[in-house]
Amino acid sequence: MITLSANFCNPISQKIYDDSISAVPYYQLTCTCGCSGCLVGHGSYPRSIKAGNARIVLRISRVKCRICRRTHAILIANIVPYSQIALKDQLDIISDNTTSKGFSSVMEHNPVIDENNVGSIVRQYRHHWEQRLLSGGIPLSPVSLLIEQCFSFFGRQFMQIKSTPNILFLRPT
Repeated sequence: MITLSANFCNPISQKIYDDSISAVPYYQLTCTCGCSGCLVGHGSYPRSIKAGNARIVLRISRVKCRICRRTHAILIANIVPYSQIALKDQLDIISDNTTSKGFSSVMEHNPVIDENNVGSIVRQYRHHWEQRLLSGGIPLSPVSLLIEQCFSFFGRQFMQIKSTPNILFLRPT
């Protein structure tokens, strides 16, 4: 899996995803085997994200390494691997949980997220991430720093539960 840094001001959409992907040529990306310039397009697959009043189905691009033959999904940092809830919504749920504000604001903002989703996110955070963040001194905000430090210390996206190899690609400035 390869995750591209993203602009968190915009909601997730196919256009935002496509624009983010097209801004980075595949030859600039590095495979999890360590090789650079070896990735070629290898199709796509549908991925559903709960956003706003509906589920958004994104067409996620895949690449294949010519050296190790592994395939990788290319995600943007707004997407948490193996989750249908966007990173921003997961952070809102976690923040509301730590401040005891309740979750009604998140569910009002995004009606397709229900109590079961909220409970699952809180459990996953407590079980997999809370102590990791505390031990690394990693704050929940700013989001870009949270993401960079989670990749640096743990080799995966914040709230990514499966330990599938994941690389963060920071766009050159």
